[in-house]
Amino acid sequence: MTLIAHDVNDRGGMERALAELIRRAHRTVDFTIVAATLDESLRPLVRWVRVPVPQRPFPLKFVCFYVLAGLRLTRLRGDLRHSMGAIVPQPMDLVAVQFCHAGFLELERSQPRPPQRLALRLNAAFHRALSLAAERWSYRRDRSLVFLAASEGIARELREHYAAASVRIVPNGVDGERFRPGGGDRKALRAELGVSGDRLVALFVGGDWQRKGLALAIEALAEATGRYELWVVGGGDRERFQRLAQQRGVEDRVRFLGSRRDVERVYRAADVFVFTTLYEAFPLVALEAAASGLAIVATPVNGIEELLAGGEAGVVVRREPAELARALRELGADGDRRAALGLAARRRAASYTWDAHARDVLRAYRLAIGHDYPVGDERPGEMRS
Repeated sequence: MTLIAHDVNDRGGMERALAELIRRAHRTVDFTIVAATLDESLRPLVRWVRVPVPQRPFPLKFVCFYVLAGLRLTRLRGDLRHSMGAIVPQPMDLVAVQFCHAGFLELERSQPRPPQRLALRLNAAFHRALSLAAERWSYRRDRSLVFLAASEGIARELREHYAAASVRIVPNGVDGERFRPGGGDRKALRAELGVSGDRLVALFVGGDWQRKGLALAIEALAEATGRYELWVVGGGDRERFQRLAQQRGVEDRVRFLGSRRDVERVYRAADVFVFTTLYEAFPLVALEAAASGLAIVATPVNGIEELLAGGEAGVVVRREPAELARALRELGADGDRRAALGLAARRRAASYTWDAHARDVLRAYRLAIGHDYPVGDERPGEMRS
């Protein structure tokens, strides 16, 4: 199996999905990885064909990888080909889709554009144009045989924008041992950060703060009860969002914690997880929050409808500050409801494991080579590709 991706590691959503697949399937599948970077822990498990490209700016990385990885593939024959998105010119047997740019651009056009520096605007414009052009080339029926969609919503977008006929739903997973409620982390981390006992913590996790809706979370914090503070985990334009917090009078209630390797501790120390993004495929951070037993307040994006079961395991709100603030106030006043939603979210997350994700991908591989097996009969070592 030849697996093509820009990067394979544990830092991003789509990158981690591939890393978890390799860890669970390398004894079953002989992987050749065509990628710019590969986590060191994975290198002994696979054959790595490195594609040296600049990491920034992204449009340059995209073009360089598209050309160089395409050339590498001309010398690799006889394997099934599985790519992460539309990132090479060759036809693919399977394409994993963790972001549909056509679907995202349709949503983005309806949103007001915040002021940005010219360089950032140009970079984003090139990124959108390149990604959309690559999708239109690669997602034709004669070039992509099977799509592995991360959620029902992504599957709908593929069928709508590209008339994709063969789509299989392969949800992301979560490590239920690492992300779980309990332990002494809650008290320890809150004491470490000087959080008083009656203070409520709303948690925001992610990068790309414009798309993820950090401004919305800060606006809602200003309208919600003063018992809340907002913890922000991840990287972004801190200066810009600190200014916004200052303008809204909540600068003393917004803590920027940066990127953390111990993010599981942060989930355990919080009370509510706020997920205000504009667009997702099936967000890993929402799965992590659910597995950690947090009450979730989220906008209705791809994956959330499945995870929260239409509101049974969390609160789904419109992408407006007043709606988010209302949900925060209600949850802040009702500890029993927070606990009940967190318990329901934990139960829902239990069915989204990386083992299940790997089994779904292996089943798609077997179908692609004409050797399907009943789901219950799948065992490691059944297939060699």
